[in-house]
Amino acid sequence: MSSNQNNNVFPNNWFLTNIDYEGEGRAEFENPKGYIEGLVKVSFDELGNSSIEMNVAQCYTEQPLRVGFIEFFNADSPIEQEGRFSFSNRLGSNPCKSLIVNTPNGIYSAQGSIFYNPIISLGGDSTRVEFYLVPSYFDNINAELPKYWVFPIFNLISDFTERNSQLDCHPLRIIPKFDDAENTTWAALSRKLFLNIHRLIVFDFKGTKGFLQKLLDFKERKNQLDSGQVQRTITALMVGEVGSESIDIDKLTNWLPFGLLPLLSLATGSEVGIPWIEFRDANGGLVRRIHKRFGQPKFSRGHITISGQDNPGTGYLLTCAQSSTHYGKAPLGSVIFDLVQSSSDSLTIEDKLNKICRAFDYLCQHYELDTQDLLRALDDHYQDIVKKTLSSAAQEIRLVAQAASDSGQSKLLKKIAERTINSSNKDRDFGLAVTDLLKHLGLHDADIIDAYYQSNPRADGRTHWSSVLSRYRGIAVHTGDFSFQEKTYDIHDVVRITYHLYDILVRIVFKMLGYDGTYQPIIRNQTSQPVDWVNADLPARELGY
Repeated sequence: MSSNQNNNVFPNNWFLTNIDYEGEGRAEFENPKGYIEGLVKVSFDELGNSSIEMNVAQCYTEQPLRVGFIEFFNADSPIEQEGRFSFSNRLGSNPCKSLIVNTPNGIYSAQGSIFYNPIISLGGDSTRVEFYLVPSYFDNINAELPKYWVFPIFNLISDFTERNSQLDCHPLRIIPKFDDAENTTWAALSRKLFLNIHRLIVFDFKGTKGFLQKLLDFKERKNQLDSGQVQRTITALMVGEVGSESIDIDKLTNWLPFGLLPLLSLATGSEVGIPWIEFRDANGGLVRRIHKRFGQPKFSRGHITISGQDNPGTGYLLTCAQSSTHYGKAPLGSVIFDLVQSSSDSLTIEDKLNKICRAFDYLCQHYELDTQDLLRALDDHYQDIVKKTLSSAAQEIRLVAQAASDSGQSKLLKKIAERTINSSNKDRDFGLAVTDLLKHLGLHDADIIDAYYQSNPRADGRTHWSSVLSRYRGIAVHTGDFSFQEKTYDIHDVVRITYHLYDILVRIVFKMLGYDGTYQPIIRNQTSQPVDWVNADLPARELGY
């Protein structure tokens, strides 16, 4: 339905996907000191790419310029020889430290080391300068106090299933607004239809309600991503309240929820990012816009871990995560990054397994389980046998050392004997590290598969799941090719173990974040399951074996 079908429906077009600023600007330089002024045009597309150009009208310096703009943009003074000037450095080396543009609505600015490219006409009578700025800012000169922050989000394809009546009239909702003055059945049905279509993902943020909403042309943008027409596009907006926090750029990482972006990637199976940040007042008016790209992911379909069927869903995950001691800390970000990438449809099975193994490495190191004490893992009876055997072997080597006629050889033998008796029995085995991790976190998968292998022997003779994991990890990481065409390895076995490990990682991440809702296991395309669905009595076939 469109606005011409119902006169009481109006779009709320406060958000722009392409941004333009124009006004008189000044760029300041350090060596030689001075500045240039002129009309500046600034454009940002929805990917955060910028086009910034000044038509230079004036140039001011502390010292006269003998060769005009060419001298100004060079850090070295010109060298005069027989009435001609030359430079030792290339153009563009005079450091630019700031750019300020006064527009009718506010001030666009950038500070710091600014890259630029001067374009000087042959006659020297006109000059243009292209600037390349990250980050930069726009501040509204008539701004009220900031109340809301806004993340425009790339590539978020998700189910928006929630409704919160408190957010129906939020100033930053982009759904059409309704004028309830028209009290007709058609108007009531229209309002209900729009509210059903344009639902939200709602989450808690610092004691208030935040939300994600899709753009009005979400369907078209989704189709462009799915068809490969574009690699990234803004599909949704995330909105929350500023509260008493500072909107200075050096303070933002202390409170803005950048850590929620990887969780959106995990839930939807596709990496997301943001091209800029906006701050708006209580009425939705722009206060400040910060142009700084936070991730430039290319769209790639992966496994959706939380869908509209899951209860309570993505918003609940975002809420739970903020209370977790692991939120925003290592190694969770790296684990989620590799986990999301590993489910991409564009990767080979070797690349998928490689990323999954790397994510497990991060977790095992975090929990200090990446190295195994083999002796301590034995029963007391076998520990005694190993200790006595090592002691006996060391004694025999010492006797050989004493009888050796070569002093150098004798010295080496004594060292070997010493190391034999004092062996640390430490090992760095990936499979054992993973099974130790699962045991530490109370997950039953390793025991289930070991029992399955006992009753269903593998063709390669490996009797423990940990041994298979170590073998497959070595191939994925070091060789990168399972040689399926040569039938060296069973592709079905590699795929089932890869997907099983992926599912375990998802459950571990949810467990670390305190999420106790349901999710979509990748194994056998099962329907929604609680995070703790793998119990000790679960048949191995439910895990894909």
